[in-house]
Amino acid sequence: MLMFDEGLQSSGKRAHSELAVIHSPRAIYETSRKLADLDSVVVSKTNSGFRREDIERFSDALEEALDEHPRFLVFDFAHRNGFSETRNGFDGLPELIHACANLIATSSVVAVAWVRGPMAGADLEFALACSMMAAEAPATFTLSPYGAAYAFLARKIGVARAEQIMLERDVLDAATMRDLLLIRHVESTPDENDLALNGFLGRSLRRHNALAHMYRAQRLVMPVSFELVRAAHGA
Repeated sequence: MLMFDEGLQSSGKRAHSELAVIHSPRAIYETSRKLADLDSVVVSKTNSGFRREDIERFSDALEEALDEHPRFLVFDFAHRNGFSETRNGFDGLPELIHACANLIATSSVVAVAWVRGPMAGADLEFALACSMMAAEAPATFTLSPYGAAYAFLARKIGVARAEQIMLERDVLDAATMRDLLLIRHVESTPDENDLALNGFLGRSLRRHNALAHMYRAQRLVMPVSFELVRAAHGA
């Protein structure tokens, strides 16, 4: 099983072996698409919460990214109504979150969470594990002490602020998340044809190298150990 160690000295080959633990031989392409002109891959999830098939599909995308090295791997949280805070006990979710958090350490692929609607629980935890997050204006975020979400928040905004936000359990809008520097971009005019997402990727593509170096340095300074993620899930 691949696990990026504390010093993040694992190789891409080792990363490949971890994903194999949760990789499904059944490729799920109907919710994945390649944007060749933007050197990006987009993987969509239309239901809140993480099911076995979601873990497999996201795992497939991470494994393919390690092979093909697109500049951006976008996890499109396309559920616009409702959210799930249920803690799922599926094997593979901690491995998936850990691999996503450390993808940038062994490749130049920047993982992006694109958020369209309400986010909480495992969905929000995974989004916080990505290198960066962007959202459409209707998106909302319920920051609760779920899984490794606290660890990711504390790394980004500091321990005291993370504790305050999580204990208050406020539902934050996308603009507030941007003010907290947890979101890089808020799209004020979302649409069904992905023009907003494509526009964001087009602008980000021009500074991909800077983003990749920045997020790699960030992960080297603040590594995410597998033990941390696993313990946060009570395993």
